[in-house]
Amino acid sequence: MQGTDVFYPAVIGLGQAARELLEENNVPFVLTDSDRVILMHQGYQFDFLRGAGSDPEVWSYCEGGGPDDVPKPSFARFTDWLQTHVTQQTEAWARLVPWYEAEKQEEPGERRLYFSRRHPDGSATDEL
Repeated sequence: MQGTDVFYPAVIGLGQAARELLEENNVPFVLTDSDRVILMHQGYQFDFLRGAGSDPEVWSYCEGGGPDDVPKPSFARFTDWLQTHVTQQTEAWARLVPWYEAEKQEEPGERRLYFSRRHPDGSATDEL
């Protein structure tokens, strides 16, 4: 989910960013005050909760310029959206683990990748 704002506090303000994206693209769709934007990917795509209750629908929008370029329902329930993302991320991590572990065995000057962990206070811890 690199390039995706989905965790707190990064999600604060995504509703305004989504409204601006729709306006910028002249999309004839208005987010209601009760819609909650839960994900934005690199400023061109977002997902939001629509409806009341503990397990509302998830709608999605992706900038593209086509005539049908409006937010649409993408999951009937928030729990379906969560499960799909958990499955996708688990599968992605399973493919990355062997590469990551091999990279850790390389000498620091030979590594092709560098990681750091961002903490809620904004600080970073250097890793691999």
